[in-house]
Amino acid sequence: MILVTMPLVALGMMLGRSRTTVMQLRQSLRRTQDLTRDSNRVHRRRMADVAEERSQSIRAATLSERTRIAREIHDNVGHLLTRAIMQSQAGKAVADATNNPIAAQSFSELNATLSEAMTMVRRSVHDLEDDGTDFAAQIADAAHTFGDASADFNVMVSNDIIDAPAPVARCFATVIRESLSNVARHSEAKSATVTLRDFPALWQLIVQDPGPAKPSTPAYSESAPADTEVFRGMGLSDIEYRVRSLGGTSSCGPYGNGWRVFVTIPKQQWTYHNRGE
Repeated sequence: MILVTMPLVALGMMLGRSRTTVMQLRQSLRRTQDLTRDSNRVHRRRMADVAEERSQSIRAATLSERTRIAREIHDNVGHLLTRAIMQSQAGKAVADATNNPIAAQSFSELNATLSEAMTMVRRSVHDLEDDGTDFAAQIADAAHTFGDASADFNVMVSNDIIDAPAPVARCFATVIRESLSNVARHSEAKSATVTLRDFPALWQLIVQDPGPAKPSTPAYSESAPADTEVFRGMGLSDIEYRVRSLGGTSSCGPYGNGWRVFVTIPKQQWTYHNRGE
């Protein structure tokens, strides 16, 4: 009986060990599979990040090249056309002075053709410049220029404008930088808000800080007159000029305990003529 039981016990022990070994192998396999899946996920994320960075780099390079081409056309072809227009006008003046109607008519037609060509070049330049402008990127860069340089200052951006002409983007970016610079110089605020809204008839920009003003800065006081030199020294005249050149309006002044810059630029008044050169 013992002789029969001992082999069975040994066999049972061997089977138990085998089962334990199989379970350990299965667990090891599962761990290996989990590690492989995690590794694949990390790899895919890295590849997606690299692809996104590459796409953004290509887009940035494309936008930069479009802007460069627009500037080249504006500075070179535009200059030559302007000179040709002036020469045709001078030629017509000479023809009129010498009583040469045929030459005067020819110079007049030439002037009209050159002026039409200049208009087409300007439109092409503005289209290229607009296509080469990443509005959201310009606004984000302007809004965080000061915030990134100061660890204890926070700029909150709310941007509803998907796209706008290049001069409008440049104007808003300049206003944002100037406004935040003023906050740094004249306010004890640790934060500021930049809000951009896209309405059917206009674009709107609001830059606001909660204050309070620094003790040495009376410009934030509700009782301070709006035409004091300290106001003008804050760069508000430059803001007003830039906004007015695009047919817009600006309002800068105390708001609560802080300061607010309020800018609107109408869309209906936006033409190739007032876009600027």
